[in-house]
Amino acid sequence: MMPGIRRKDTPIPDDSRFPAVALPESLDSFELFDSLDSGAFADLAQSIAWIDLEAGQTLFRRGDPADAVYLVQSGLLHAQAEETGCAPVLVGRIEPGSLVGEIGLLMGGRRGATIMAAQRTRLGRLGAKDIETVFARHPETKRAVLETTRRRLRRTQWLKILASYFGEIDKDKLDLIEPRFEWLHLDRGETLFSQGDEADGLYILIHGFLQVVAADAPGAERTIGSISRGEIVGEMAILSGDKRMATVRAVRDSDLVRLSKAEFDQISRAYPAVSLAIMRILVKRLRDRGRTTHRPGAVNVALVPADPRVPLAELAGRLRGALACADRTALVNSRSLASELPAMENIAQASDDSPLHLGLATWLEDLEARHDYVLYECDAEATPWTRRCIGQADQVLIVGRTGDDPAPGKIEREWLAETDDVLAAPQTLILIHPNGNNLPSGTLAWLEERRLAGHVHLRWDCDDDFARLARIISRRSVGLVLGGGGARGMAHLGVLRALRERGIPVDMVAGTSIGAIVGGAIAMGMDEDKLMRLCRETLQESNPFSDFTIPLVSLLRSRKINRAAQQAYGEARIEDLWLGFFCMSSDLSACDVKVHDRGPLWLAARTSASLPGIMVPILHDGAVHVDGGVMNNLPGDIMRRQAGLVIAVDVDSRENMRTELAELPSSWKILWSRILPWKRRILAPNIAEIMMAAIMTGSRKNADAVKDDADLSLEPPVQGIGILDFKAIEATAQAGYEYTRGKLDALPADSPLRRYFV
Repeated sequence: MMPGIRRKDTPIPDDSRFPAVALPESLDSFELFDSLDSGAFADLAQSIAWIDLEAGQTLFRRGDPADAVYLVQSGLLHAQAEETGCAPVLVGRIEPGSLVGEIGLLMGGRRGATIMAAQRTRLGRLGAKDIETVFARHPETKRAVLETTRRRLRRTQWLKILASYFGEIDKDKLDLIEPRFEWLHLDRGETLFSQGDEADGLYILIHGFLQVVAADAPGAERTIGSISRGEIVGEMAILSGDKRMATVRAVRDSDLVRLSKAEFDQISRAYPAVSLAIMRILVKRLRDRGRTTHRPGAVNVALVPADPRVPLAELAGRLRGALACADRTALVNSRSLASELPAMENIAQASDDSPLHLGLATWLEDLEARHDYVLYECDAEATPWTRRCIGQADQVLIVGRTGDDPAPGKIEREWLAETDDVLAAPQTLILIHPNGNNLPSGTLAWLEERRLAGHVHLRWDCDDDFARLARIISRRSVGLVLGGGGARGMAHLGVLRALRERGIPVDMVAGTSIGAIVGGAIAMGMDEDKLMRLCRETLQESNPFSDFTIPLVSLLRSRKINRAAQQAYGEARIEDLWLGFFCMSSDLSACDVKVHDRGPLWLAARTSASLPGIMVPILHDGAVHVDGGVMNNLPGDIMRRQAGLVIAVDVDSRENMRTELAELPSSWKILWSRILPWKRRILAPNIAEIMMAAIMTGSRKNADAVKDDADLSLEPPVQGIGILDFKAIEATAQAGYEYTRGKLDALPADSPLRRYFV
């Protein structure tokens, strides 16, 4: 910047909002001028008109034409997002030295936010005609200003992230801290660091999306996580000199800041409070290493049609409506770009080598900076805009309609199917159903030809399903995990009733043993009344546990049990359930847990509930599978990878294994005490309870860790209920209901589950 040039007195625009000011002002503090040559700088400086705003005055509103850019000389402005039907939300503070409204002006568009004065504020105004004149005289200036704007956007994001970690930072601390961080840009596909590299510092992602992969064997990599805007990566280098445990690559163009160990030490010596804040973050990360990983969320979500006839625009609008008030959400498509940027003809279809590319990239980056989520709606065909949407995405939603051809469409084949697995944004299939009259069918054909992170069934006439999809995208989905415990699992019915009465949604379900039996019915869409009838008919009236046999393989035959499971679930398949569902079994052949997330529901539930020694094991491809409780009776660790919030329900009553007897009497004595009315009943655990307690001992440590990690951990009072005692279904369910109501009432005020209370 050329020092010493000051504006000449210029007339104030004829606008009653802006009182006249005639004092000369310095331009030295404005970054806008840093990259300009002296001629362009002098022309702009000559054109500035200085104005004042009083506290509470509006500079401009969202949607207004962008007819000027403003330079904040003193005071403070607030930027507000205003959504229809939602309260205005403060999205930014604009302080002296900042620019306001330059992106809209440069792109010939409209204002993206409402700007108001928080206190008396002085601004310099550069009108659109003045800037156009300067650009005409100095053609290179527009690109220089856009580059400056992009740098400013990233620095603004960086300061917001710093404040989120350390609170408000005064200027002295900021002047010390900011230069210690080194800026780094990664192109899509570029590696930040590789597994086995020496650790040399930590990084904070300012813009973009990173994928974390680990090599299990030479040449074999798997994705183990992702890093989204504002998150730290490689932080353990500050605490130790260990080598990198994984490889981190950019899924899309990304900007980061790096803090070396040496620079961290300098900050620590100068400002111990700041280093203490950093250490707290690192200690929390270290503590969380032993806990279940929380999946980071996407910022940019691309909506891709599986077929050109998919009602993508309506779906995008309804999804944005479901997200908008809880999260600042923007929806952008080729139609909205034409409306927002009318001066830039056909800008949506600009290629990367077009002169319009830099401006569009800057405009989109500004859009992302002002919102929590941006929905990128693709065109119906494979256009340049569609390609840009996919290139911007942290997550891809492939939208199809049940009944359509399940084969991947042209867009998927050209721009999704060939993407490197490691560098691909996660893809989720959204299957639209006209209503919920019939359970979905044929989903497997959609899944087999795609590499998906998951799928969601969406009933078009059900607003609750759009709310569920919004929760999944925003990492607020609620996963209900139901543990095994035989008849004690009837408490799950009461838990579900209490959750629904309070308005807490269930977006996905997992279970083991009896938890799988109940969870599968929940995922089918059954309400509490249907569930109660099903349990009475299947577990009480048909009494499938009376089918005894010669105990060579098990105490019970499988005929009645299999028939009861088939009658309960019919031909339903797991991938066709309304809610996401999985259940666990124990593979004795491989000595490992098995996650059942596809296939016949009855068979998966039956396998998960195959109590060793009591029920006949199930064979899968020659492998022997028994009750999932042997290895994982409460699979909240697996649910945590999918859901934002986890509710874990443990019905494994360890109290049933306590007795006041000095020694166990003979089986005959126990039998006579139960048959003869004059005998005092001997209270001793039966064979089923002993076997169940023995097989679940190994998974209890995992269950305890799951309950510690859960957002809500429930242990209904099921003491004294036998594992096969299905005579008291109603009483057990009522106990679960009353217990859960009490636990919900006692939730702390800051519990994320309270936001759903009704």
